[in-house]
Amino acid sequence: MQRAFQLLEAIAAAPRGARLSDIADAAHLNRSTTHNLLATLQELGYVAQPTRGGVYTLTDRLTDLARGASVADDLLRERLHPALEKITQDTGETCYLAVPAGAQYLCLDAVEAPAPLRLTIPIGGREPLLSTAIGHALLSGRPDLRNRLADDDPAAWKRAADGLEQARADGYALDLAGYHPDISCAAVPLWEDDRARAAIAVAGPTTRLPEARLRRIATHIRETVTGQPSP
Repeated sequence: MQRAFQLLEAIAAAPRGARLSDIADAAHLNRSTTHNLLATLQELGYVAQPTRGGVYTLTDRLTDLARGASVADDLLRERLHPALEKITQDTGETCYLAVPAGAQYLCLDAVEAPAPLRLTIPIGGREPLLSTAIGHALLSGRPDLRNRLADDDPAAWKRAADGLEQARADGYALDLAGYHPDISCAAVPLWEDDRARAAIAVAGPTTRLPEARLRRIATHIRETVTGQPSP
């Protein structure tokens, strides 16, 4: 699969299309392997070769997939915005909705706290999955992402391993000023089809969010979203 994505990236980097030899060189593959992979991508509808022996181009299939994900994110944001508003009203702190995006998380929505001192992650902002409470909450329910990050950056994975394991055990993740100085955060994964589809988090100054309060907030987030008391 990794090699297939390398081919797609090589073609995407050539606006007018890319020849077999150029794609093979960019992906560091021999031409025979590259040709076979491109044939599979053509069958799946991701790649086209308008003329025999000519350049390869991307089709609209990837764009269609991205558009589908965007619509799903919009529906998720619309459904959960009232919960974010309630959590901010109840806690007095900023509340975020985020989804995984590669090795990062993407902030889909936020309701800012009225307090003058607060963490601000803009909608559309991104931060790493590793070392953040929101990221650890998402990773606690995404073995696919955990395996990929462990392979891509073993050193960073090792540093974050204890926090990730704690998040899986607790059902939520905490960050006590470990990523943003003087800022603490509690994040809870939102499950869909047996995996973490998104996470909701509350973040603010550590002076207002000691560990004991963060744990109570994590429970409150879960109860607010599900409408049921935590077990």
